[in-house]
Amino acid sequence: MGMYWRGQHKFKNVHFVPDAIITGFGVEYPGQHVYYVDDTAGSDSADGLSVQTPLYTIEAAIAKCTANAYDAIVVMQKSPSTHATGESWPIDLDKQGILLTGLYSRGLVSDSGFGPGTADENCVNIGANHVAVTNLYLQVHSGGTLGNVVSTDLAAGSGVYGFTLRNCWVGLQNTALYGFYTGDSVDWPYLLIEGCTFGVPNASNYTNAIRLFNASFGMIRNNIIYPASSYCISLLASCGNVGIFDNKITPSADTDGYGIYCTAGSSDNFIAGNMSGYGAGTATNHPFFDAGAANNNWGWNTEQEHETLPDAT
Repeated sequence: MGMYWRGQHKFKNVHFVPDAIITGFGVEYPGQHVYYVDDTAGSDSADGLSVQTPLYTIEAAIAKCTANAYDAIVVMQKSPSTHATGESWPIDLDKQGILLTGLYSRGLVSDSGFGPGTADENCVNIGANHVAVTNLYLQVHSGGTLGNVVSTDLAAGSGVYGFTLRNCWVGLQNTALYGFYTGDSVDWPYLLIEGCTFGVPNASNYTNAIRLFNASFGMIRNNIIYPASSYCISLLASCGNVGIFDNKITPSADTDGYGIYCTAGSSDNFIAGNMSGYGAGTATNHPFFDAGAANNNWGWNTEQEHETLPDAT
């Protein structure tokens, strides 16, 4: 607040802060409420509205959120930390406009994992429009082979509009079915996945890191994708008008399309600026592959054969 003069009158510069702007740790969340979750000090009987009165589970925070109010849920626990005992899985983000975020710029949980306590469960299900998941370390149970890290339980023919996955580490040290999966015949218009890391080097953590059914006008950009046992990014037959830009990819095997694979029937996608290795190192097998002439737009993508650096002398 400052002072200024106009003529003979003195006025104050008053900075009006609307009720919708909630500030925590120097970060502003433009929603109605911010709910804090801390599995080291929280209680689900608390109001969750401050760092001094956090909730214990994300499920309790979701229950307090109001659809279309663009509430935020801030996960406070710091590494090392496990998920809360009694947390319900998968975490079901089923209210429109929710932001689920870590408190700092990278996931806040330890190697023990932020994911289900049982095998073959998804970690997070997206069930509403305009939901965002940011700054978290997400994975599935280490003993499972069928769980997706981020997916949906909506029925075929449903839609999820405007989902964002940003700055997350997805699926470390586990074997999920898919890192991100749009689900079977579920539409995801205006999808954005950016700045995420999928998996770890020298290990296949998924069948596909990113598997898209219909993500029209979506954007997959600036991600690091470590090996998947099949395709790293897979565009299925109904996937169209998606931009796949500037991703760094390491295929798990020397097989055509294991970097980015477009199934016959995918169309009008724009794929450019991606860099992929050759898997086993044989340059005759192309890491980028289009299975059908469907008007996909392939720009300049680079392929780098794996090399062994000379010994330092």
